[in-house]
Amino acid sequence: MKKFVSFGLSVLFLVGMLLAAPALAGVVFEIEVTTHDQSPPLSESLKTSIEGRLLKMGVPAGGENDHVEMVYRGDRREMVWIDHDRKSYYVIDEETMKALAAQVNEAIATMEQALANVPESQRAMVEEMMKKKMPQTEAPERPKSELRNTGDRAEQAGYPCVRYEVLRGDRVVRELWVTDWKNVEGGTDAAELFVEMSKFFTKMLDSLPKFADQGGDETLEYMRELNGFPVVTREFDENGSLEIESSLESASRQTLDPSTFEAPPGYNRQEMFKGR
Repeated sequence: MKKFVSFGLSVLFLVGMLLAAPALAGVVFEIEVTTHDQSPPLSESLKTSIEGRLLKMGVPAGGENDHVEMVYRGDRREMVWIDHDRKSYYVIDEETMKALAAQVNEAIATMEQALANVPESQRAMVEEMMKKKMPQTEAPERPKSELRNTGDRAEQAGYPCVRYEVLRGDRVVRELWVTDWKNVEGGTDAAELFVEMSKFFTKMLDSLPKFADQGGDETLEYMRELNGFPVVTREFDENGSLEIESSLESASRQTLDPSTFEAPPGYNRQEMFKGR
């Protein structure tokens, strides 16, 4: 009986300790993004919030992205794009990618069948006409790039860093100053999630023509190779001029509301490539 009571008290003690322990806080990174290809340059502060396998980041303004956020949910294996101006969102998940791949294959098969009876002399012209009517049936070839560790070391944004370059051919398109994950508050928590998200992002780029454009940012794809946090990123145009610069301003532990990683109530879900 005494052993039973002792065991029961031990269980109650452990449960009490668990209930008394504070909830694991997430981490919020404040990132300053400056767009230099306009006068005067535009600077804005964006947040990246992380908790467990959930991440939300702001998307820099420009073009159609006036007030857009991206959410990655590792628990659901999906990426959500939220457009606050239009009060809408759309979801990219495994099913979306499979459906689009099937749609692309079907469209290509239909075009090949239609071209089978076209004389060789007219085939190129007819093929071009059909492609114009089906502009997104084929994913454009993604630009080849290479990540290079320059070995250069310096302090950037207050962190000891190593400089990496992303090259397309012999042109440097991006410069990354990378610090060890452990140097950034919450960095070790974020490391595994960034690598997981990079795999999903790469698969998405390979599947969705809309995102496989010439201006794609390979940073997420290279997260495993970088093995650290890119605290400063600089992007260059075709002439080598600085186009966009981002810098980590702060990293802090915060308790995040679960709704942080959901589309706001009342927003309408849009279907991707509807009607195509």
